[in-house]
Amino acid sequence: MAPIEHAQPWGTLLAVYFTLIGIPSGLTLIVWWHRNRYPTAALALDWRAAWATLGMLAAAGLLLTIDLGRPERFHLMLTEFGNWDSPISLGAKIIAVKTFLIAVALYLLWRRHAASHDTPAQARGMTARIDTSVAWLLGASSIALAIYPVAVLARTWVSPLAATSNSSLLFLITSLLMGCATVLILDAWSPNAAEQQHGLNKITLVLLMAHTVTLLFAAASISGGPAKKSLDTVLTGEHAPLFYTCVIGVGVFLPAAALALAGHRRWVRLLAAGGLLAGTAAIRYLMFTA
Repeated sequence: MAPIEHAQPWGTLLAVYFTLIGIPSGLTLIVWWHRNRYPTAALALDWRAAWATLGMLAAAGLLLTIDLGRPERFHLMLTEFGNWDSPISLGAKIIAVKTFLIAVALYLLWRRHAASHDTPAQARGMTARIDTSVAWLLGASSIALAIYPVAVLARTWVSPLAATSNSSLLFLITSLLMGCATVLILDAWSPNAAEQQHGLNKITLVLLMAHTVTLLFAAASISGGPAKKSLDTVLTGEHAPLFYTCVIGVGVFLPAAALALAGHRRWVRLLAAGGLLAGTAAIRYLMFTA
């Protein structure tokens, strides 16, 4: 399907929705990484992250419902199964599926918390298989939710930068960075070992490097057409101040310096988290509006 050349531009609510939907996606994936890296860690982070994800998914659904104008339209997107070619309808279904899976994960976490207040109880038999299945399904739905805005923008509205070859990877990486930022905030007051803090700082810095490289390759791969005009507005035109100040300065250099030079101080980690959220939200927003 070709983009609709004369479609009406999206409203503010939908722009906010597509920008921030990366947070619950990346948060689930980063917590999954943290759980696999530190299996004996306390359950507090998993518990807080699951509730935070559930709250953000509910907020995303509310934003989408308000933007659609009528609640029954959101309900139809969930219950109608003949519209698989509609990316935004598919996204609503992904939100519903992930919300259900998060509710199941919270129940499993509650069971584990009841078994042991200090360390995770060892899952056995059917419980272990359910834990593993829910984790993998959450991972798959999170990846889908992280990149589905690209399909919406590339197929439904005229958004040249979202139709480029690197846009899906850029959306996935920004979602992961948003997840890292949220974990830095949720973990700021936890008595975690220095090893866990160092591990989170390290994966955040690796993702920041991947983010920077992806931005460079994405810009270099655009040679002409509407995407080149949009890129020019970002690099040298009206959007340049937002790009260089927020995306590069606040979103890349600030958290990289903070985590590399003083990454174990609470206020520094919170500063890095704020910079990550601002920078990643800005680049996703620019891909919609440029």
